Amino acid sequence: MVPIEFRRDVVTARFVNPAGGEIEDRRLDIRFDPLLHTSSRIAPGVRLPTAQPEALLPLQQPDPTCPFCPGRVEKVTPTLLPAIAPEGRIRCGETLLFPNLVPYSQYAAVAVFSSRHWLSLPDFTPPLLLDNLNAALSYIRRVAQADRSVRYAAYNVNYLYPSGGSLPHPHSQVYVDRHATTMMRLQEDAAVSYLARHGRPFWEDLVDEEEGRGERFIGRLGRTAWITPFAPLGFNEVRVIVRGVGTVLELTDADLRSLAHGIARVLIAYDDQGYNSFNLALSSALDPARPALGVTMSMITRSALVPYYRSDAMYLERLHWEAAVDRPPEEVARDLRTVFG
Repeated sequence: MVPIEFRRDVVTARFVNPAGGEIEDRRLDIRFDPLLHTSSRIAPGVRLPTAQPEALLPLQQPDPTCPFCPGRVEKVTPTLLPAIAPEGRIRCGETLLFPNLVPYSQYAAVAVFSSRHWLSLPDFTPPLLLDNLNAALSYIRRVAQADRSVRYAAYNVNYLYPSGGSLPHPHSQVYVDRHATTMMRLQEDAAVSYLARHGRPFWEDLVDEEEGRGERFIGRLGRTAWITPFAPLGFNEVRVIVRGVGTVLELTDADLRSLAHGIARVLIAYDDQGYNSFNLALSSALDPARPALGVTMSMITRSALVPYYRSDAMYLERLHWEAAVDRPPEEVARDLRTVFG
């Protein structure tokens, strides 16, 4: 195994405290991603708002205008091309999948988790998540079969308005395209370079290194390894690597069950910490000849939905592509290990 460098620079900000006139020091931990060499900042004090139950009450009520609720979803949502799904929409358990009216990729789909209009984070149970993952993977496989030009796929969730979600009715979004997103492209290019230099996949070495250190390793579920990344992309980030898999097309039923159970556990932990909004992204190439990107997933918390909530994405994240978070990943991993057992 090739040693992976976890590079950091701890700097000190110094100022005169107005309360007593004393000079005070504040620590800033700047960390560099071991694959991309991008940086992020651990800045204690940048706290996210936590949940206020009364703010959720309007969203928990039935909404006669919701396009994803029973009675409307079959009337107002589009259907898939016959070459992809002759039945028009893909149904798997409680999940219903159909094309996205706002296509963020050449083949963009929405997968509604349930007919229920509202889910709290603990309501995202493993069976519900498994249905949704199965529907998404079925769609990706059908698109890849129908159009050999597509090269990349992703499974994504924006939950509640602070995450960028436009509708509170729980749903995921599937991305299938000939083009990678910027993050996919950066990770794939860096992973290809790592493989050429060291003769081993980066993600396999990363899991071995993190498990050996133990600081940020959360646990294993089947072939999935759950860690907190050294240089996070967002608050309370959890990173998942599916070992021994080159593309999402190779995922087995057991892999999907592992992902579903792990996601459910992380969401319970997020709920326990007072958060109710999150993002999730699972990415993969589709070409088995280019497996360096692997199958990886990230989850982060966003500001809880509260009256006049503030966004946790500022100039650093949106314009500098640099995250600023409040808690070191080692602390996040310590808390999450309790829910993984």
